[in-house]
This record gives sequence, structure tokens and C-alpha cells, in this order.
Amino acid sequence: MMDYEMFKDVVREKLMSLMPDELAGYSLRADRTGKMNETLDALHLVPPDCLPDKLYPTVYLNHVYEEYKKSGDLQGTLELTAFYLAGACREAERKNSRINLQGAPESIIMSLVNTQQNREMLGYMPHREFEDLSIIYKYVIDTRNPVETVPVTVEMAEKIGMGEEELFDVAVENTRRLFPPTAELLNDVVVEMFMDGGFSEEAAREMGNVIQTPIYCISNKMSINGAVSMLYGDVIHGLSEQLESDLYILPMSVHEVMAVPTEGIAPKELAELVEKNNMSRIRLGDRLSNQVYHYDKKRQILALATDTPNKRLDGSAPKQNRRDGKNQSR
Repeated sequence: MMDYEMFKDVVREKLMSLMPDELAGYSLRADRTGKMNETLDALHLVPPDCLPDKLYPTVYLNHVYEEYKKSGDLQGTLELTAFYLAGACREAERKNSRINLQGAPESIIMSLVNTQQNREMLGYMPHREFEDLSIIYKYVIDTRNPVETVPVTVEMAEKIGMGEEELFDVAVENTRRLFPPTAELLNDVVVEMFMDGGFSEEAAREMGNVIQTPIYCISNKMSINGAVSMLYGDVIHGLSEQLESDLYILPMSVHEVMAVPTEGIAPKELAELVEKNNMSRIRLGDRLSNQVYHYDKKRQILALATDTPNKRLDGSAPKQNRRDGKNQSR
């Protein structure tokens, strides 16, 4: 079985010969691409008139190599990859036809990513930092299930004619309008989960009542990229007023955070739970942070409560002598 470097060379050399005739004018472009929480070797299938603001199908050679190692069938892996790219090309054309940059201000939303884990990706995306996180922007193609979005890159922002501050202003309003924030008592969420799993309502509520500490799940009505809802001051402050307490905010994933009263709880212990949750239950692309945040009810300020050593989300040791990179991309 060939090693990864040789495999990359073979794929780049042979893949286009397996493409359908309708894609004969296309070419492959290789680069290192920042994907959520990781940087991968990417192959992009691009047409002759390659434009920077268009979507093009992409395969990640790291993932393709893993499939090759499982099967040991090089030719089969190449054919499946070509088949995928051809189908993804048609899907990209469909999405490109639905992107209307003139109406973009109504379709820009925001979400949160981990800053340190995504420095390469953030290098070509307008963003602003918040503690150890960064707000990024997405263009919504479709809000139906499944939600379809594309990331707003620097090139797309220039095409739209919007700077980062303008993107932020419209994204705050649009995100709330298209994906209304929610704050649900976890007991109620647990009850719904058990009922969906076939339990009777009585049995489900009995299990939900086992949870004594009031724990709230903050997300949005779609439960997609809902962690950004913790940045809405009225949502988090309203919850702190209701509980008559400061709050600790636990980032469970990019889709939701948990809020608990601060009395009698050590934030460091909560951070340990968050990290264990990340490493054992949450796939890498959905992890947000290993830290815990504190909401000061009196001062109405949300800030980091912990500074644990392991800030990376992929389980690797932190790199030394790395620049902090606080500047915003505009």
C-alpha cells in the first residue's frame, strides 16, 4: 500500500482521466484548505472560467486516503472520488445559480468558531474575535431543512461591497430573524428526547425530574450553529434574571451551549467536563471550545471564566511560540 505522499501524487495525476466527458474542460487545483477545526489537503474541480466568488466541488485527500487504506483498492477509490466530484459539480452549479449577491445583505448570518483552531481558515474570511472565539459570516441559500449556507470569504465580501463591520451589523439582525434564539430548561429537552425514543410522557418526565440543578440549553429553533445565540444580551441576561444568579456558559458544540447558575460550582471542573464532552462525544468539526464562560449579571458582561492549558480541539499538544493573532480580518 502506498504512503500518503505518493497517494496524493497519483490522485492528482489520474483523477481527471476518470471524469465524464462533460467536464473535459475542467482542471484540478490543489491547496491546503482550512476546514472547520482542521486544515486539509484539498483538490478543487474548477471550470475554465474560474471566478473567485463561485463555489467549486472539493475533495479532501486526507479523507480519501483513509478510504483507500480501508479498501486497499486504488482504482475503486479513484473511481468513487471521480463519481463524487462529478455529482458535487452539478450541486455546486445549482447553488451558484441561487446566490444573488445583490440581495446578500438580507441573507448574511453569523456563527462562532474557535479562533486558535481555525487560524488558517480565518485568514481568508472576514471575522471578529470574542474571547477565544471568532464570529464568522455565512450566506444563507436556503433556510429549509437541511439549511444550506456558504462561508463569506474576503473575495465574496469585496464582491458584495461590505466590510466586516457592515457584515456584523446585518448578520446580528438576520441571524435572529432567520434563526430565532431559544433557551430551554434541560429537563424539558430530556423529556422530549425520551419521548422521541419511545418512552411514555409519564416515564420521560420522571427521568427529566432526576435533574435537580437548573440547566438551560441555549441554541436556536433550528438547533444549527446555535451557540452564537449566547451573544444576544437579552437572552442571557433574561436567563440570569430568571435564575437570580450569575451564569457559567458551557460550549457543548457550535450548535448549542449550556447555562448553569454559578453558586457552588467551580468553573475549572466544568471546563474538564466540556473537554471530555468534546473529545468523546462531539465530532471535530462541531467542537467550539474547551473553556467555560462567565456571565456577570450585575455588569452584564460575558467573559472567559477559565484558561485551561489545552486550548486545541483536535487533541494535539499546543504549539509553542505561536503568535496570538488578535488582529481582525477586514
